[in-house]
Amino acid sequence: MAPKSPVLAALLLVAVAAGQVPRCAGLGLGASGSTNASVVISGVVPCSTGKNINVATTPAPFPNAAMQLVCNGRAVTGVTTDGSGSFVMSIPDASKDMLTALMGNQCNVVVTTPLVACDASLAGVAGTLTSPLKFLGISTSSGSGLDLGGIIGLIGQIISGLVGGILNLAPQAFSLV
Repeated sequence: MAPKSPVLAALLLVAVAAGQVPRCAGLGLGASGSTNASVVISGVVPCSTGKNINVATTPAPFPNAAMQLVCNGRAVTGVTTDGSGSFVMSIPDASKDMLTALMGNQCNVVVTTPLVACDASLAGVAGTLTSPLKFLGISTSSGSGLDLGGIIGLIGQIISGLVGGILNLAPQAFSLV
């Protein structure tokens, strides 16, 4: 059965291409396979439990929460949310392996601070808030942006190592895992 959207088709192509790249080799670390692309992941962490937590309807954000970007089971970078639960992770000169993992849905943002830190009534809750990422678009140095329609060209650029600009991603709904 053929994919019903070009975005899904593109992500499937990235997943196939990811099989051609050694997993975790140089994953965002060091100069091995680096590109001139940067990655920015931004969002808000909810102070809540459950599955598919909608940040827009959650009354309280999670301030001062430590979190990490985890790709293929490996922590890549980390940040702390601000007082309003917002965060921005920046990865300059991301490697081709990092880009492939991000576009292949092999990365999640994971909150490492226990939920009790945002709400004392959640002291008995065990688990970790985690969220897969969604691709928002590419900001180029020329100021023009590519939306999801440009993802097929992006895949070719990732594979060939010619990516430039900033890949913008955001967390999808968080879930307690």
